[in-house]
Amino acid sequence: MKTKRAFLVEPKKFEFKEVEIEPKADDLLVKVLVCGLCNWELNHWHGTIGEYPQSVGHEVAGEIIALGDEVEGFSVGDKITCLLDSLYGFSDYITLNYKNAVKLSPKIDPITALGEPVKCVVTVLKAAAPEPGDYGVVVGCGSMGLWCVQALKGNLLSGLIAVDTDDSKLKLAKEYGATHTINPKEQPMDKVIAEITNGHMADFVIEGTGVPEVLETCIPCIKSGARGRLILMSSHEAPSKNFDFRGAIARCIDLRVPHPGYSLNQADDLRRAANLINDGVIDLSKIITHKFSLEDIQKGFETLENKPADYMKGVIIP
Repeated sequence: MKTKRAFLVEPKKFEFKEVEIEPKADDLLVKVLVCGLCNWELNHWHGTIGEYPQSVGHEVAGEIIALGDEVEGFSVGDKITCLLDSLYGFSDYITLNYKNAVKLSPKIDPITALGEPVKCVVTVLKAAAPEPGDYGVVVGCGSMGLWCVQALKGNLLSGLIAVDTDDSKLKLAKEYGATHTINPKEQPMDKVIAEITNGHMADFVIEGTGVPEVLETCIPCIKSGARGRLILMSSHEAPSKNFDFRGAIARCIDLRVPHPGYSLNQADDLRRAANLINDGVIDLSKIITHKFSLEDIQKGFETLENKPADYMKGVIIP
C-alpha cells in the first residue's frame, strides 16, 4: 500500500511524497494517530544532521490495522506506542517490527501517549539514580522536565525542586508534585537550594533547558564530595563557548549524558515508559499545547523553532 510521508527537501522546507510500504512477516502495519515534534529534530530542520531529502518523526502512537503472519501478542485495533528503527513517523501509515511496540491501555487517549520521549525520561531517571532522602532539582520545566517531576513525585525524596523563569510552568510543576519552585530571575538558585536543603545542596540536578550557560549555574547547586549528579537531559544545538570545570572538579560531581545511546535496553525503557503512561503516573494531557495536521507540518516546525510563550509540546496528528 502507499502512504503519504513528509520529507525535508532542504533546510526548513517540507514536501510530501507517496511511499510504498508493506509489512513483513514480523511487522505491524500501523495507522499513525500522533507523532510528536521533538527539539532534537530541529537539527534536521536546520540541515546540521542528515542529507536531503530526508524523512523525520519518531515519537509515534498509533493503531494496528494489519499483522504479519509471525506477529505474536497483538491484535488488529490495538493502540500502541513504539520505537522506530529510523525517522519516518510523519506519515499516514508506517510498518515496524512488533517487538518494538508496546500496547496502550484502552483507558488512555493515544494522542497523549508519546512513549518515545517518556522512554527518554526513564533513561534520564536511571541516570539520576534517586535514592531515599535525596534532594532532586529539575532545571527547566518544559515537557521533559515536567514529566521528570511527575515521575519523581512522592515520598522517596526529601525535596523535589523545580526551576524555571516562567511562573506558569512553575505552577504546573507544583501541581505535578514539586515540593518547591524557584524562578532564578527573582531568586539566586544556589542560595535558595541551600536554604531548602539546610546546606546539603542537591544530590542530583536534571538540566532541561538546552542553554549551555545554564550548566554552569547548576554546578554550585550540587553537593560537594559525594558524587552529586548533573544530568544533561537536553539536546544542545549550540556549543558551550566557555564551560568552567573548576566548580565541577571542586565538588567531584558526576556529569551524566543519558541520551538514547546511554540506555542499556531501549525496548525495556519503552516498556517502563508505557507502564507509567498506562498507570497515569505520566500525564501528557496538559503538556501537549499545540496540534497540527500532517499537511501543516511546515507550520508545526516553524512553531517549534520559534516557540510562542504558551508552547510546551507540539504534535502532528495525521
